[in-house]
Amino acid sequence: MKIDFIKTQALGNDFILTELGSLPEQDLSPLARKICHRNLGVGADGLIYWKQNGDIFDLRIFNCDGSEPECSGNGLRCTAAYLIESGRWPQSTIKLRTVSGIYTLARVGAEYEADMGVPELRPHLIPFVANGSGSSLERVVDYPLIVNGESVRITACATGNPHCSLFPARLDEDTVHRLGPKLEHHPAFPNRTNVEFIRVINDREIQVEFWERGVGPTWASGTGSCGATVASILNQKTGRSVTVHTRAGKLLVEWPENGRLKLTSTASVVAEGRYLEG
Repeated sequence: MKIDFIKTQALGNDFILTELGSLPEQDLSPLARKICHRNLGVGADGLIYWKQNGDIFDLRIFNCDGSEPECSGNGLRCTAAYLIESGRWPQSTIKLRTVSGIYTLARVGAEYEADMGVPELRPHLIPFVANGSGSSLERVVDYPLIVNGESVRITACATGNPHCSLFPARLDEDTVHRLGPKLEHHPAFPNRTNVEFIRVINDREIQVEFWERGVGPTWASGTGSCGATVASILNQKTGRSVTVHTRAGKLLVEWPENGRLKLTSTASVVAEGRYLEG
């Protein structure tokens, strides 16, 4: 089977895009695992299938392990960049629909603004399952969680998909690789979770390292940047407009009081080709 694809990236978080054609449902996940493989395939953090449905584009997003997340902030910008810059969508504003809802994106100069909606803070809708006295918790903010005998303080929310953020004493690779997979698969997160490791620079800037559910360490994450910003605001470490520094660049996340998250950053098309499925 020959599959035409587009390779895109947003701050090093890379995605393969292909138009959803006649592929049967049972082949979507296996294809993602094969085409995203860094050594045996094209290589990417995820695969996005798109299909136009009137004035909305429907997306199915798959991680490189074949799992299907609810949303991807960087994946949304990558898809918008391709559809707009290729002329498949002639306007500068576009609507994309994922499992978690409809997102509106707009091209502003060389960047893309995404309305990421209202963050979900209610534990049962993240979802987050607290233990003991925490079962009636209204928000998961600075919550002590035991991870392999170690107590870490986490803040959880959903920004299209579940997120767990923490402010470690040291922001280094060892911390990310040690705690990332354990938090992703922690029983408190029945649908698994994305993890953000945050260093506060000042009240307007943070540095974040990401452990992405179904992927592992990634250079950047759009919904993760939103989750990290929400955590920084809820813990009173920053204001409501935050520049998120990642390995390959920065994103701007804004969360007005009782408002909707806005995510702004770059995305680009890297290459196009044809995958010869073996």
